[in-house]
Amino acid sequence: MTDDLLAVVDAVRTQRIRATDVVQDALDRISRDDPEIRAFCAIDAGRALAAAAALDGRIAASEDPGPLAGVPIGVKDLEAATGFVTTFGDPAHAGDAPQREDSIEVARLVAAGAIVVGKTNTPAYGFHAETDNLLFGPTRNPLAPHRTAGGSSGGSAAAVAAGLVPLCTGSDGGGSIRIPSEVCGLSGFKPTHGVVPTGDEGYGAWGAFSTRGPMARTFREIALALDVVKGASTRDLLSFDLPGSFVDAAQQASLEGVRLIWSPTLGFATPDPEVLAACEAALETLAANGAIVVETLERVFDDRPVVAWGMRASRGSWRTATAAGGRDTFESRFLPNALLSANVGETLTDIDVLLDAEAGAHRAGLALARLWDRADFLVTPGMATIPPRHREPSPYGPGWAADYTLAFNLVRTPAAVTTAGFVRDEEGCDLPIGLQIVGPRCRDLALMSFATAAEQALGATRSEH
Repeated sequence: MTDDLLAVVDAVRTQRIRATDVVQDALDRISRDDPEIRAFCAIDAGRALAAAAALDGRIAASEDPGPLAGVPIGVKDLEAATGFVTTFGDPAHAGDAPQREDSIEVARLVAAGAIVVGKTNTPAYGFHAETDNLLFGPTRNPLAPHRTAGGSSGGSAAAVAAGLVPLCTGSDGGGSIRIPSEVCGLSGFKPTHGVVPTGDEGYGAWGAFSTRGPMARTFREIALALDVVKGASTRDLLSFDLPGSFVDAAQQASLEGVRLIWSPTLGFATPDPEVLAACEAALETLAANGAIVVETLERVFDDRPVVAWGMRASRGSWRTATAAGGRDTFESRFLPNALLSANVGETLTDIDVLLDAEAGAHRAGLALARLWDRADFLVTPGMATIPPRHREPSPYGPGWAADYTLAFNLVRTPAAVTTAGFVRDEEGCDLPIGLQIVGPRCRDLALMSFATAAEQALGATRSEH
């Protein structure tokens, strides 16, 4: 039962099962299945079992164990978890001392009763959409082991999809929650920037483009974890309190009368025909269940968002990568895909980023704001094509994953993805195709309500595979 977050919480809180047994089950699954998947890059069984035993003791003493009681979790290797080294997927950090405290997100999850079992794999610093690095190697997609699990939260997505743990942490600077969620067959949710605080000692490479958030199988499970981790922190100057409950929003799921604008390309993407067909069929299902497609819009943004996004991301990537091991070791520490963004950053100045990148973000925000006068949500494909095989370039090119996602990091809006259909590859594996749903800034609860309803309406499609 480890793979069902809501069932775990209910069983532990009602003492039908011990947290110790749940954690041991997760550790057994990891030991059995993860040598092939390689979702985790570090495990501490002793610490996890001790935490579970302490939780069982509190429950026996009639103390409230918290809303995530006994849930075993993985923590993406870009954020801190007590007792674990945060390597960032970079050999330069492999010998660092273990962390002495949790990130804000992890601390809130642990305080709610969750139990950290290990760290999940990520590409170096989250620089690209394939979870692979020179320290731990590639994470395999549980649905198609010859293909990538996406990135940069690919280890977290693979761990949940494989049923190793029901909940992991993720982060999304250009699609890094949504991309791996889609390719591993999960629903994924990127909150408005600031809903989940960061507040690390070092400022993130991609600044306010990146936001953290929990990853699970379904929106109802994600909602429970989001209610735990959301809320302002004095350590994060951009964090804020979002009124209301994600759980309540998910329970009030509805498609009825919700106005949608459908953009098949955003004006620049070229999706595979199978991807477009699956998304259009999903859109018809939503319309048959009460949603209203008010418009099909071929072009959303006046400029390609990748230009402004790429300036900020590339300059931040360059500064982060060279700070850790210096310029001389740069090429020896990263796979080629991780070098792409950082190498561009070497040619930019901080003034370029401050003036041009932020101006581009402002223009993109204005373009998107015009849509909200006539629709509640924007709907697009989640990705243009299926994920590539390990260490093979995608026929689509570098934008195979993020062409549809990064624009909504640029403008800091909430965005969700859920399975719309499937495409079968040459090896006979059915690969999920995602439908992306984007909402206005700070309308996260409304997005959660609609996305949950969409997930439920499209559930028959998933259940056929």
